[in-house]
Amino acid sequence: MLISNIKPITDAEAKEILAKKMKNRELNYEQQMAYEYLKNTVKLSKSDSEKLKKELEELGLKENKIINIVNLVPKDEEILKLMLKKEKEIKPAQIKKILEIVKKY
Repeated sequence: MLISNIKPITDAEAKEILAKKMKNRELNYEQQMAYEYLKNTVKLSKSDSEKLKKELEELGLKENKIINIVNLVPKDEEILKLMLKKEKEIKPAQIKKILEIVKKY
């Protein structure tokens, strides 16, 4: 298999992709394990994930950080700071804004 493009996706999107594949054919072991994990851990629906992702994109965050925030839905400032530790340009006001956005979901 040749990988031509890599695009980060949310856990909700991955769960939906695997659910669609499961309707057409049986999943292999790794896919089945991934689906079971996602089924038990996904916190937001796909539509909520997309809405949250769009709101976070407006803040100018990098895509991989946005995906991590959407997947983990951090409610605590300390956890969010750890997630954004390598981002040098993040200001405390931005962290508060991110938490306000996340708390809506």
